[in-house]
Amino acid sequence: MIRSLLTTLVCLLLAASSAVAFERIGVVLLHGKTGTPGQFASLADTLDETGYAVEAPEMCWSARRIYDEPLAACFADVDAAIARLAADGFDGIVVGGHSLGGLAALSYAAGHPGLAGVIALAPDGEPSDFNRHAAVAASVRKAEALVKAGKDDTVGTFTDRVLGRDLPIKASPRAFLSFLGDDSDLNPTAILPQLDAPLLWVAGTRDSSQRNAASLFKRAPANPLSQYVTVNANHLATPDAATVAILDWLDRLAAE
Repeated sequence: MIRSLLTTLVCLLLAASSAVAFERIGVVLLHGKTGTPGQFASLADTLDETGYAVEAPEMCWSARRIYDEPLAACFADVDAAIARLAADGFDGIVVGGHSLGGLAALSYAAGHPGLAGVIALAPDGEPSDFNRHAAVAASVRKAEALVKAGKDDTVGTFTDRVLGRDLPIKASPRAFLSFLGDDSDLNPTAILPQLDAPLLWVAGTRDSSQRNAASLFKRAPANPLSQYVTVNANHLATPDAATVAILDWLDRLAAE
């Protein structure tokens, strides 16, 4: 009888210990430039079915909102998404994104220590890459001149790039420069060393934007849970192609 009671007690303690070891993880997913939260529909459904809650806010670089706020102000939408997950009892938060959303996820994580993890899906949109194009470079100089003249919040027309094409937009110089200026917080060389969370970086083997991905990944602090993964996909197909890798990685995080 005593042995039976002791066995039952040990089993209960082991079960309790196992339960404590698993976090309830919520994931915030940030869409790409001119994208919408709907781009994550398939991935979000799969994550939800396996017990990971997902928030996918419309960010200030969507087609509808494109640069209607500076990057730092736009992060309030991420804060709100995290608050909703926390209110539902998810105690581990992962912030991830695709393309420009991937860079934004890295930038957010660099400035918000304590996240459970960060996911970069084909992160692209680095200011120095886009500023090599003459029209974008001219718009950056134009925006800088307007800021210097005290017109940083006066909406004007500027040129950006998306999927290899010019993208004319209307934005304030301050907002435009927060994404494409020389001091933008979207420079991966500067933000990756600031991460304190494990990083999952997924690069498509048919995605030219990821030509330097492996070397950039190494700029993040070493972490046994960080992982660099390649998938057979082009730029736009990377999130769906990464579904299995994301699930496996989240399971590892939850078990820590």
